[in-house]
Amino acid sequence: MPRKPTALARQAREGIITLVSSLASDEALPTLRELGATFDLHPSTMFRMLRDLAAEGILWQHPGGRFFSAATRRQNLKGAPLCFIGREMWQWSRLYQEILEGVSEVCSANGSPLVTLSAPSLVRQSDPTHPPQFSTPRIQQKEMAALLTAVPRGCAGLVLDHLWKQSALALPGFPGGERIQLLHGTNQHARVISPDYRAGAVLVHRHILTQGFTEAVLVTPFEGDPAVQAAMEELRKTFTGLTLREIPFRAAEQEIQIMRKAGRKNRICLICPEDNIALALFGLCQTQRYDSSRSLIATQGTGVIHAPVTRLRYDYQSIGRSAAAAILHGRAFQLPRPYLIPSPPS
Repeated sequence: MPRKPTALARQAREGIITLVSSLASDEALPTLRELGATFDLHPSTMFRMLRDLAAEGILWQHPGGRFFSAATRRQNLKGAPLCFIGREMWQWSRLYQEILEGVSEVCSANGSPLVTLSAPSLVRQSDPTHPPQFSTPRIQQKEMAALLTAVPRGCAGLVLDHLWKQSALALPGFPGGERIQLLHGTNQHARVISPDYRAGAVLVHRHILTQGFTEAVLVTPFEGDPAVQAAMEELRKTFTGLTLREIPFRAAEQEIQIMRKAGRKNRICLICPEDNIALALFGLCQTQRYDSSRSLIATQGTGVIHAPVTRLRYDYQSIGRSAAAAILHGRAFQLPRPYLIPSPPS
């Protein structure tokens, strides 16, 4: 009687694990066809098994497609280029500047060139306080298809802008190696590494209650940025015990006038999930001669805005380092928790 497929698969898995322990540091596993013939399994079944072993940290897949022992990953990727595919450099926000500084730091230590491939239409914004223009899914697909032809041979992996939609990430033609999408995504076509938006929302909520505010106004900057939307959603889900209203940025000046007239009786705070808009809000408060140092909270967490504004801070450089280290060294993501910097005592 022939053996059951599950028994064959179990035997193949055990055989591969044994084989891995005997490989030289620069030696790849046999090809899928050879493994399939050895263990009497279809090559597609072998491929799924190898990918599962890679996810478990036993194997890793070289950008060229072959599988090696996970222990040899760092050695084999020494000096291999890493590629960022995203917005044009002149459209890099402070957030992306911080992330890519972290990516560059790990690449430099590994001797790996950091190659940046830019999609001209991914996002366009003439002024950081004006609503950006985002490309349509069809344009994204067209630009991604063109950019993939420019990915350097032997690229260790890809770091992807969070604005790429899943339809663009699902295109054929992506090279081997790890794919990581920054800040937001579905984990379907690339692993996602993002700040802990929930932990940030909890810190902000706790601070607001401690300061005695009874009402919070979420100032929405613009639509279309999935990372900003995700951060706002966590704020909405976390806030309890006080009123939470939402207004667009264009209505903020009127709200500030109301807060100024209330004087010491004011129990309203403004929350802004985008730091450039928060900086503009601070300017509006100064124009209205309203001291907003205590009642304005910036939550995006970049280095754009400073004292005296109360602000959340995320270590975006660490996010970049974690993304690059995951690709080049196979390390698990290690993200620091956010922290809140309150306004200094008056």
